[in-house]
Amino acid sequence: MSTPEIIKVDLSHFPTDERFAQIPQKLVLADNLDGERFDGEGNHPTFPVQVTMAICFICVSGKMEMSIDLTHYTLEDGCTALILPGSFFQMEHLQPGTKCLFMAISPDFVNYIGDVKTGVEFGRKLKEHPVHKPTHDEMQENLSIYKELKRKLLDKNYLFKEDVARSYLRILQCNVFQKFVREEATRLRQKPTSRKEELFMKFMAVVKEHYMESRNISFYAEKLFISPKYLSCVVHEVSGSYATEWINQHVILEAKTMLRAEGVSVKDVSNKLNFANQSFFAKYFKQHTGYTPKEYKAL
Repeated sequence: MSTPEIIKVDLSHFPTDERFAQIPQKLVLADNLDGERFDGEGNHPTFPVQVTMAICFICVSGKMEMSIDLTHYTLEDGCTALILPGSFFQMEHLQPGTKCLFMAISPDFVNYIGDVKTGVEFGRKLKEHPVHKPTHDEMQENLSIYKELKRKLLDKNYLFKEDVARSYLRILQCNVFQKFVREEATRLRQKPTSRKEELFMKFMAVVKEHYMESRNISFYAEKLFISPKYLSCVVHEVSGSYATEWINQHVILEAKTMLRAEGVSVKDVSNKLNFANQSFFAKYFKQHTGYTPKEYKAL
């Protein structure tokens, strides 16, 4: 019997019709700010899915409950959730009458431009704390930008939708990023991208592609044509975490998500993640989570 796959959601899953303001395969906007019902309200999956695009939820009023990378979050008046590509997401509950908006963005549609080390640190903190609450003025500005962007996308006669969408999204991106940069300004210095920072970014890309295949740092060092010792030193210097920690983080998150899925056995997960046997996987999982796979599955 084949191992069940984690469902991955991308922009192709959204209908290309007038229900959504969108640029097909690049950007989708949806909201119920005028009081209409969300199509997905009460009809969302009961299990986590992995998103391949960036997602932004803004709870304008009411209450939303969701899990991001298997951590539970509650969004209430004004709260914003920023979900990075590759994250595991599940909408758990949408309180009746809640007004909210949703943006899904292809990862290559609006690229970050700036210091790589600062950007990596920002992404890391966003991964750890994806939900924040802007001030009232910040929220009003973000809503105004969203509404104007939506108006442009719905205008059938407007010729420069991609250009204007990138501009508006860039403003929203800068609004979020500037708060982080101010907080980090005393600790981080803006500087040109170094060779070590470039190597770290390459390492993360290789890990994302191969973490289900190997957990051995030598495997990744060989892919990058450097020694394991040098790779370990560079990753720790740039990110503050060891290479094995980044690898294990990806493996454990995948394992947790698969164990939550219905019809997936511990053996299925062990095989999918390329462990020698189920016993070795159970030992590895307990070492990193404090639970055996069966205990975690029963939670």
